[in-house]
Amino acid sequence: MNFSEIKELKDKIFSGHQITKAEAVKLVKTENIETLYYSANQIRAKFCGPFFEMWSVFHQNLGRCENDCNFCPMSTTTKVDYYATCDDSDVNTQLESILKLKNKGVNHIEIDVTHKKLNDEQLLEMINMVNFIKVNADIDICASFGSLSREQLVRLKAETKIDSYHCNIETSENFYPNVCTTIDINEKYKTLKNAKELGYKIYSGCIIGMGEMMEDRIDIALKLRDLNVDGVSLNIMLPFPGTPLEKQLRLSNQEILTTFAIFRFINPKIKIRFARGHHLIKIIEKEALRAGINSSIVGELLVNAKSSDIDNDVKLFLEEGFLIKK
Repeated sequence: MNFSEIKELKDKIFSGHQITKAEAVKLVKTENIETLYYSANQIRAKFCGPFFEMWSVFHQNLGRCENDCNFCPMSTTTKVDYYATCDDSDVNTQLESILKLKNKGVNHIEIDVTHKKLNDEQLLEMINMVNFIKVNADIDICASFGSLSREQLVRLKAETKIDSYHCNIETSENFYPNVCTTIDINEKYKTLKNAKELGYKIYSGCIIGMGEMMEDRIDIALKLRDLNVDGVSLNIMLPFPGTPLEKQLRLSNQEILTTFAIFRFINPKIKIRFARGHHLIKIIEKEALRAGINSSIVGELLVNAKSSDIDNDVKLFLEEGFLIKK
């Protein structure tokens, strides 16, 4: 697409147009890269305004993960016992960290477990932990508890008052068999659909840079639009030693920025979030914030992600003209 075609497509989105896959494929092939990024930022400003949300993620250790995700150091495919270095999951320690993050402007906490599903005993454990944090920190909590059944989602909402649920789809349906064989991607879709029907705000995410093509990323963005998600976390592949993807090459800066921009063109109204791998793009972080991003995970305490410097993050977000949403 040339300059005029990108501008015309952006204006159509302003008027309510949902771009097609064919339009998205043409868009990512443009040589007018700066126009693509600038237009994505205009779409973000039009539909989302200047507000920026900061999230943090806490991992709850419920034992060794039974899944074989090729990207994850905690899966059955890894040759290294990463649980030996897992962050302290004691709820009092987490509460102390959450209160510090809240004072710095973090307004959403995602609590994550590395399991395909939770049994009722494990779900009760998580319900008790969530309620303890909610009472003592008064902060919005998003649950990421795997592929819960509809009945479990009903119970979670009734017993915790949580109104947000997160479930990563990881990648496109076409590429998914290269990533994981122990979880059916349709289970993830079903969980998100059930949560949406039950009144949750739903969040999902993917990992880019696992060997998928740009067309796969377009398919992910389109699927998330079909699922009507309220936000998406864009994770950049972290190649961990001992995993099948340990030698995966990092994406180019242009591919990363183009992916951010195309997600904004396809999903103009949602929160698009820096997630894991955030520290890998420090050199292009300003450019990424000008390509459609309006949220970020900061200060995360995950065994498989490097914590960010929250004070410098906040400074950068403000310098780029965002207002931190509290």
